[in-house]
Amino acid sequence: MCHLDDLLFIDEFSHKGFCSEECIEDFYFPLIKHFEIVEHSMRSKLNMREEQIPAEATDEGLVEEVVTSPTEIYRHSNELQETFYHFIKQFPDFVVIVIASVYRKEASFIFLSTVTKSKQLVNEFRYGEKVNDWEIGKQSLKQEIEESLSHNDFEGEGPVEQDFEDEDMIFMQLLESKKSKILADVIINRREDDISFEEYPGYEFCFQETLELPDEVFEKKDDEGDKLFTYIKSFSKGAHGEESFFYIVICLRKNTDAMTVNVYPILAIPTTDIKMCQEFRGGTRLSGPIKN
Repeated sequence: MCHLDDLLFIDEFSHKGFCSEECIEDFYFPLIKHFEIVEHSMRSKLNMREEQIPAEATDEGLVEEVVTSPTEIYRHSNELQETFYHFIKQFPDFVVIVIASVYRKEASFIFLSTVTKSKQLVNEFRYGEKVNDWEIGKQSLKQEIEESLSHNDFEGEGPVEQDFEDEDMIFMQLLESKKSKILADVIINRREDDISFEEYPGYEFCFQETLELPDEVFEKKDDEGDKLFTYIKSFSKGAHGEESFFYIVICLRKNTDAMTVNVYPILAIPTTDIKMCQEFRGGTRLSGPIKN
């Protein structure tokens, strides 16, 4: 198991941690493809899919220069509450744009870098909140973690208690990671006329009933080999019950000891889309609800 002080973080507004750079790349591969599609769409709209770029714009050191001394920065977040920064730097004959996450005031992961001579394309990337108080952090993530741990005194607590705290932190990171992956799939597959993410809080009244009296429960292993339970229940609303929808709760199963199994909710999704609901009916169908 990865220890707390070995975790890598890339987003200043998220507690998601990763055990290695390979894990980060695998996890964010869908977002990398997303930003590539966004750029392609912007260039198509401006009728500039192919652009003649000066040879000096291909210098590998340009990206580092852009994220350390940008001309402009814009910040925005997506539905998963992941935050992205658009670093824009003007050179004499071209502009370089880099989309990255930020941690400890440093660019931590690059999702996209592109070069253009078009003012219109640069304007397309100027959205979100403009950042004016940018300062480059001087310490690496590992240095800050080491300092943070060295400055914490745990009086009356031995290494066993600290190990338990680290284990709980890592488990919460695991839940957050699985939530992000499932939500990413929902974002990609959801219909435009389905229940919006902003409306999700209005359906929380379905949560407890779905867990206690589900219509269906499915069990399956995810890509990491962890057991997930999916609870599904149909509801009706409206004066005459004319509006129907499904409520889906995805949970992670964890054995705390030989006699105890806990089920931890990862994500709850209301949907009017039967096809979306069908996507969650994978694995083994269990008879009757599972007590939590």
